[in-house]
Amino acid sequence: MTRLVLIGLTLAALGGGFGSATSPSAGRAAPPRSEVPMSVQTPQRVQAALPTLRLLRTVRVLADLVAHGTLTLDDPARAALRTEAQALATAPSLGASAAGQGREGLLAALTEGQRTQLARAEADLARRAELLAARARFAAPDGPVNRTAMLYSFQVPGGLATVQALLAQPVLNPYRTPGPNAAVLERLRMSVTP
Repeated sequence: MTRLVLIGLTLAALGGGFGSATSPSAGRAAPPRSEVPMSVQTPQRVQAALPTLRLLRTVRVLADLVAHGTLTLDDPARAALRTEAQALATAPSLGASAAGQGREGLLAALTEGQRTQLARAEADLARRAELLAARARFAAPDGPVNRTAMLYSFQVPGGLATVQALLAQPVLNPYRTPGPNAAVLERLRMSVTP
């Protein structure tokens, strides 16, 4: 029982578990529940969702770095990030291509050193997810769990609900759904607004 509580608290601290931190005005609605059973998380479905999952993780880490003052941005970078955040918030759908382009747009606004710093922070988050996964046992009533999907559930806002929603709807834009991802994107946008 204590182990489950510890895992739950760790998930909450990483922002990928139940009740990830959002502002009260942003709402706490999770993305629509998926009809994709854990055992049906085929490598093809997970592969199709990876660009969007990477984008969600990048926005999360970038929002944290900017909010904490770890990344110091000049005015052109702030303007470019605002533009990219607005485009993500209003896109009717994402999908692999649009998510990849959105992530590239965010990275293009940063200097080489800032991109390296962001990559390190994302790698740290991925390592923390690996450590959590090593301590937990995952089982689903309908078969084995896809490890990649489970690891991303520790790294993206909204956790497993977000991952399952993307597996069920590959072109879903989680930034248009009120919830943790929209709140993180708004936090980033506010951080780069003068």
